[in-house]
Order: sequence, then C-alpha cells, then structure tokens
Amino acid sequence: MSSKIHPINTLDFFKALSDPTRLALLALLFEQPEKCVCELVETLEQPQPTVSRHLAHLKRLGIIDSERRGTWMWYKMSDTLPTWCEQVLQITFTHS
Repeated sequence: MSSKIHPINTLDFFKALSDPTRLALLALLFEQPEKCVCELVETLEQPQPTVSRHLAHLKRLGIIDSERRGTWMWYKMSDTLPTWCEQVLQITFTHS
C-alpha cells in the first residue's frame, strides 16, 4: 500500500476507465478486495507485461494500491480513493 496520497484528476480518471483492459481490471478489483497479479493475468487472458503496464498506470493515478507478498504483487482499490470515484465505479459495475 502506498503511503502517498495523490489527488485524482477527473480527466485522468475517466481516461483510465475508457481503456477496456483497465476497466476490466478495475471491475475485478472492485468485486473482490484483493487479487494477485497472477489471477488478473489468468482471468483477462492477456500477457503479464500488458496487465502489469495497465496496473502501473492505475497505481500512478492513485486508483489502486499494491503490496508485494513473496514473489507476487497483490492489488486492491486504493484506501484513499475519493468518494466520487467509488460512486462512479459502483454505478458503472452495478449497471454493466
């Protein structure tokens, strides 16, 4: 988990959601509190470098957090995600 708090830019947030892979990653992380990168790669059926690149982008924006456990990285929605972002994701994943 990151100790830095990054304010989330509205435009960057919606740009992140516009990418199908990032949207799928957020949907997976939204439905389950934590997921290992290996699970995300398997579920999305995409190469690990591709998934990791998208996860790194979401992390840079402050939307998700990560934690290393052994050799694997675990990802979850950021603890500092603004309420408006949570609401957008809730509506998006409830109605899709």
